[in-house]
This record gives sequence, C-alpha cells and structure tokens, in this order.
Amino acid sequence: MKLYTGIAGQSQVLCHQESAVRNERFVGECLKRISAASDAEEGLRQLLCFLGEKLECDRVYVFEEIDRQHIYNTYEWCRPGISSGIEELPYVTKKDLFPWYGRLAGGGNIIESDVEMLKKSDPLIYEFLQFQEIHSIILSPMMVQGKIYGLLGADNPPPENLRHISVLFDLLAYFVYSLVSQRELSRLREIRNSVQKTRTAESRHVGKTVLLVDDSPELLRLNERVLRPDGYTIMSAKSLQEAGALLKKSSPDVIVLDIDLSDGNGLSFCRELRSRADIPVVFLTAHSDARTAREGIEAGGCAFLTKPYQMEDLQKAVSDAVDGKNSSKI
Repeated sequence: MKLYTGIAGQSQVLCHQESAVRNERFVGECLKRISAASDAEEGLRQLLCFLGEKLECDRVYVFEEIDRQHIYNTYEWCRPGISSGIEELPYVTKKDLFPWYGRLAGGGNIIESDVEMLKKSDPLIYEFLQFQEIHSIILSPMMVQGKIYGLLGADNPPPENLRHISVLFDLLAYFVYSLVSQRELSRLREIRNSVQKTRTAESRHVGKTVLLVDDSPELLRLNERVLRPDGYTIMSAKSLQEAGALLKKSSPDVIVLDIDLSDGNGLSFCRELRSRADIPVVFLTAHSDARTAREGIEAGGCAFLTKPYQMEDLQKAVSDAVDGKNSSKI
C-alpha cells in the first residue's frame, strides 16, 4: 500500500512538472508573437488570435477598467461565425457582474464550466451570459500591485481545458496589461508629435481653460495629458460639488463632463448651468442610446463622446467647442 501511494505521488509530481513545462512553452510562444508585432496594438491582436485558435475558444477578449462604474471591451478575437462582442457589448456595468466583479477585483479567477449551473445560484449573471450564448467562461483579472486594470476573458472554451487556461491567463495577464499601457504611451507620443507639427493650432488655444469633471482619477489624468499639449489650462473636479465650487471662482471656456457621477447626474448639472452661464459642454458617456443623446442636446451639450473614445476625438470635440462649432459624436 505504501509502495502504491509512493508511485502515485511520484506520478502526480511528474504530471505537475510536465504541465509546468507545457505552460512555459505556451507562454513563450505568446511572447514571441508579442515581440514580433509592429506595435502594442498589433501585439494584442496577435496574442488574442493565438490564444483563441490554440485554446479552441469561441472568443478571447480584453476588458479595460476605464471608469468607476463600467469596464470596456477594447480588444477581441472571434472564431468565424461568432458575433463581435465589441459591437454587441462594448461595455459592461460592473453591477451586472456582481458578485463576480468583487472576486475579480480581489485577484481571483472566474471559472465556469457549465453556465446552466448558475440558473438558480446567480440568475442575473445566468441571464446576462445566456443572452450572449455563453455556455462556459473564464475571466482573469489584470492585477498590478493589488489594483485591477481590467480582465482577460474567454468564451466557450472546452470545459476540460478551463483549469489549464486559467493558469495560462494568470501568467499572461500582466503582459496584456503591459501592452495596454504601451498602447496609451504610443498614442500620447503621436499626439505630442502632431502638436509639434501644428503649432498654429496650439497657439490658438493658449489662454483657453478646460474644466474636466469625472469621478475616475485615472481618466482625469489621461484626459489632462491629452489636452494640455494643445495649450489649454486644465482644471479638474472629481465630483459635481467640486465642479460647482470651481465655477463660482472662474469661468472655463469649455467643460468636459461625465454623465454618471457619484454625487449626481451630469445632464441635470448641465441644465442648471445653462440657466445662468453660456459655457459649452462636451459630454462623456457610456450610454449610446438615442434617448440619452436627445436629453444631452436638450440639456445644452454640444458634443458626445461614447466611452471608450479615441483621444483625437476628445481633442477635436474640445477644439470645436472652444471655436464655437457644435458637433454631436456618439
């Protein structure tokens, strides 16, 4: 009996060693494709394509943490015949994934081999996944120093491969985060280069002030870095209360205003503002429906940017607002 137990133990050790070697080789193949890519954007696409094909998934994707309430679907690979999640589900409200999102933010993976099992235990998540025809799923957080920056996910992988994929995603999540960060830095460099080539446009905006209002510190910093090279003076507020206090002291040339804030609604704030001041407002919103657009126009907004938006779209919307050009972009 002892001999049998010893042999079984040795067999398990060998099995784990073989699995570790296999995972190491697989991750190595992923890194080769990332290194061979022309830029971070292409590296992300190549990586997701390799993962989807090799792991036999219907879809592999990246959601990014961009604001307090939502995560945004920014990259994907889909098997032929599978609908694009970016087109059908460009963002997810975090509360729709409760309690899953709490587990992800704590560093844990979501591994579900049979979504039907959620029908009784988590009916809201079940309906959410069933609507997308997801039968099995794995989600892995992109964690850096204890903070979640998004997630790496796969839809409908073979259930018997879920544990293996979970380990691979743990190993790859940091590299995916690094690619996302490199992409933003690359875009910022392009913006700086463009600004240097168009000094006349920059000089036109020197002396103009932009008030940024958003409860996401990360988005505030990013938008400030995007707009400051254009010559604007930037003011920032993390809440409507802070924005109101700033407006009592100064009058910006344009306000970039999130609609969903922790202490109120940007549409209501804009309506009240327009009753006493004529300051153009560029709305940032995760809502792309016609009703919200109509309400924004009625509230006095001159442009809409639907999250996630391109940074050059933010530059143009603010420039047009300062120059008195109205443009609705949804």
